Amino acid sequence: MDVNDFDHIAPVYDRLARLVFGGDVLKSQLRFLDQVKSSDRVLILGGGTGQLLEHLPKCKEVDFVEKSSKMITRAKSRKSDQAINFIHKDFFEFETNQKYDMIICPFFLDCFNPESLYKALHKTKSLLSEEGKLIVSDFDQKGTGKTLSCFMHLFFRVISNLQSKQLGAIHSEVIAGGFSMIEEEFFNQNMIFSRLYRNL
Repeated sequence: MDVNDFDHIAPVYDRLARLVFGGDVLKSQLRFLDQVKSSDRVLILGGGTGQLLEHLPKCKEVDFVEKSSKMITRAKSRKSDQAINFIHKDFFEFETNQKYDMIICPFFLDCFNPESLYKALHKTKSLLSEEGKLIVSDFDQKGTGKTLSCFMHLFFRVISNLQSKQLGAIHSEVIAGGFSMIEEEFFNQNMIFSRLYRNL
């Protein structure tokens, strides 16, 4: 199995998330979508089953990059008010001359080991416009439900062959990668966070 392979879990991913975390996984992904403007070019990285597409405000352009073919298939079935450019590709193989006003990472960055996370954030920053913003939703390693979030990470590590061996300090790495936090909100006993960053 390739690393970070979500094909096997795609058919039950949304149901599993609701079973374990209620609606908080989706809530965290939607928290800062009101920051998307009609003139924005938006890039969604590791968009999974594409639930957030049904809530994404109308904007100029949306590129949806997802490595899992089965996740892409499910995402394409979502109802959306706009055309979505679905790109079935590993993020590190994704190439574009485009600059984006908003980049969204829904439970994407926790898949990587420290070296790859550094590269992913460096590439993300290079794709963001000067005034661009970044939305990151993910599991928090310091939440009061740390045991459960770490268990879920272990579960996905086994099922999807995650590259990361443990839940990392994503926020610290994002800050070190050249971003400044604007706002944050926590969900489900602080196990899940959503953070809005600006490009420095």
